Amino acid sequence: MRPKDAILAALEMKPSQGVPTTLYGGGVWTIRHWQKQFGEMIADPRAYADMLIRTNEELRSPIVYVGSGYNNYLAAAVGGRIKERPLGAPDLEEALVKDDVDALVNVDVATIENDPVVQNLRQAARLVAKAIGDDVIVTVTAWGPFTLAGQMYGVEAFMKATFKKPDQVHKMLNFATRLLKQFYAPLLEERVIPMLAIADPTGSGDLISDRIFRAFSLPYLQPLIAWAKSYDAHTWLHICGNTTDKLESIAETGASCFSLDYKVDLAAAKQKVGGKITLAGNIDPVSILNQKGPHEVRAAALACITAASQGGGFILTSGCDLPPTIPMENLRAMLDVPQT
Repeated sequence: MRPKDAILAALEMKPSQGVPTTLYGGGVWTIRHWQKQFGEMIADPRAYADMLIRTNEELRSPIVYVGSGYNNYLAAAVGGRIKERPLGAPDLEEALVKDDVDALVNVDVATIENDPVVQNLRQAARLVAKAIGDDVIVTVTAWGPFTLAGQMYGVEAFMKATFKKPDQVHKMLNFATRLLKQFYAPLLEERVIPMLAIADPTGSGDLISDRIFRAFSLPYLQPLIAWAKSYDAHTWLHICGNTTDKLESIAETGASCFSLDYKVDLAAAKQKVGGKITLAGNIDPVSILNQKGPHEVRAAALACITAASQGGGFILTSGCDLPPTIPMENLRAMLDVPQT
């Protein structure tokens, strides 16, 4: 069996032997592991692809996330400016919206075809898929519509606008969704990736209620995921924070998999929506993976398996993206648990 087959079975809620285990994200961890910088690597898609391939030779994860840590570059492709950091994913220097959203939302999303980073991310995905895509799932990460729109608008202002300027929020969400489709379209049309990896942290239960999620996030996630499904592509959806209040809404997105933050009670989530959507998670990436040793990692992994693996439809992974300082032996301990 190829490493990706157990993941695909879990995404389709089919029975498989054992519990599939994968990394989630890992862009910042990988950059630090090789002592590189984000801007340096994305300038050379061949070097970036080779770094991802070498990393997976060491870790043997069945999912490889091209573009992890580069999520803000899509907003940069329509006029934003990127700020690199010594450690951590690059940020936007400032919001793109100044006074009114119309100047931004009327931009032709095809303008990203002239952006070198967008082209290099796609090319890196092609190179990784050609090299190892027969054995592992090669995906490309991006913000979800709500988070991408919030980054471009300014997160705090965007939160307020959901109450005070809902029409502007919907304009931004429509634009963000079109932007994501433009970004992913060649990769789906060429069958480079069999899965989108969508992170929507601004949709967190720590920031918005289920009512706001249903009003503003769900109506844009659903068509984006349905569009990917029209290419026979799965969608891995991750939302940070405690999303217990919106688990049923998340199951309605149509995503193949919901990657839960470590703040969510995994057993309760499995009981609530385990028959509707594959769940992935949710070892604490900081207090366990980063701060403990392999023994504690294995114990936490087995606890997750006990809580959620019954009946299938479960993938073991971290409960959010990987901090850059996680020891290699802890990642291997997590990835090797079902085989021990």
